[in-house]
Amino acid sequence: MKNHLLIIMTFLFLNPFASFSQNFPKTEWEKVKIPSFYGWHQNYLDSLENYIVDSTATTGMMIIQDGRVIYEYGNTSENSYIASCRKSILAMLYGTYVKNGIIDLNKSLADLDITYDGMLLKKEKEATVKDIISSRSGIYLPAANSGDMTNLAPPRGTVNRGELWIYNNWDFNMAGHIFEKLTQKNIYDEIDTQLATPLQMEDWDRASQEKSGDAYLTDVLAYHMNFSTRDMARLGWLMLNKGRWNNQQLILEFWIDEMTKAHTSFEEVHKIAPFIKNDFTETAYGYMWWLWHNPKNRALENAYSAQGAYGQNITVIPSINAVVVIKTNDLYQRQKGDHYFMIDLIAKAYDQQLKEELKGLAIHLTQNDIKQFSKEYKKTPPSFDGVDFQNSVNQLAYYYLSETKEYNKARSLFELNVTQNLSSWLVYDGLGECYLMSGNVEKAIQNYERALSLNKDNQWNYNEQLTYIIKRLQQKK
Repeated sequence: MKNHLLIIMTFLFLNPFASFSQNFPKTEWEKVKIPSFYGWHQNYLDSLENYIVDSTATTGMMIIQDGRVIYEYGNTSENSYIASCRKSILAMLYGTYVKNGIIDLNKSLADLDITYDGMLLKKEKEATVKDIISSRSGIYLPAANSGDMTNLAPPRGTVNRGELWIYNNWDFNMAGHIFEKLTQKNIYDEIDTQLATPLQMEDWDRASQEKSGDAYLTDVLAYHMNFSTRDMARLGWLMLNKGRWNNQQLILEFWIDEMTKAHTSFEEVHKIAPFIKNDFTETAYGYMWWLWHNPKNRALENAYSAQGAYGQNITVIPSINAVVVIKTNDLYQRQKGDHYFMIDLIAKAYDQQLKEELKGLAIHLTQNDIKQFSKEYKKTPPSFDGVDFQNSVNQLAYYYLSETKEYNKARSLFELNVTQNLSSWLVYDGLGECYLMSGNVEKAIQNYERALSLNKDNQWNYNEQLTYIIKRLQQKK
């Protein structure tokens, strides 16, 4: 029996989509009500939020799994500058035109008649489109914008194209110039057509997108972009699904694989830029995407990220069918917090075994069927190390009580919690509040009195307040 279980679990791990049903957002993201019923340990998510508040400048964050929001923090609808995440989005736009031959990755700058105002050396003109989008051109001219690693580059003309990786904004901006030259399409219009419209982005604003940079240095400006957290999450979800959105293949699968394949090994990245090394993963580079290699947490194997200054991040985690987006509004000019630490903590928060055990309950929650949820819960009360199910059911009850005002569902859940936790004053306090909000003062008093009698240690120093509530309600009868 143990061998059969091992085989099943191995299959699930090696085939991460085997037990997942894919879901795609429509005009809004669907949000799970209580993450613990979907396989997420709340204590880890609480630790994550404490870290965000205390140790980061993050202004918006989302965790998406199975196409639903598991966790959300801050203002996720706010459009702001995404810094170098723009490069990863440009890479996404390339796929269609590579496939139809309009963009030939093997064409050189000389082939494309790109002279850069006569500033290119002969050997620099030999750089191909592939060299450009993998940041291996060997061209170290000033870019329209700062924020790269060309301070680490050797003198111009000393390396051949494709020979050396240097994170180079000249290459990235040239990649945008080449895209527009060959396709005769504006990058922002293409985002609108290829991505924003079919993905039903909620906050995309074409009018706010504008190139910028030092025009005295170059005519090839940076194609800066503004996105919201929740629209960045749609981009990540598209990537995780190999370019498919519902039944439409928006980006060809072969191109997703090419973008997220190591065109520069982690050994070379770390040799050139040792400061990129961290405690969680080795870092390789694809076509304008950063790749997680040999992470300490096996759940992050084959993960990849779009990263930008001031705390912008889209990380795709295929093995757990999840996307993480971290955002900081650049107007604050602050970058604080370790994204690798945050993503590692998120991966630790998810437990596949917990998800499998609660699958039936989660289905009823997704369907908003509290009657069946309660029936199954009573039949087989869940038990799992480290999970406080009393608190989870209480949170769910308060969701219906406070968020949706569905008092019957809330009462059903509070009563469920009472049957499972007869000695807990908290569940009676919640049930009392539910009766009070639904207008049954008599029942509210009864449950408040029961809560008061059970809270013998005066937990949270609450009994004085509870006594006052009971007295006030009795006077109102």
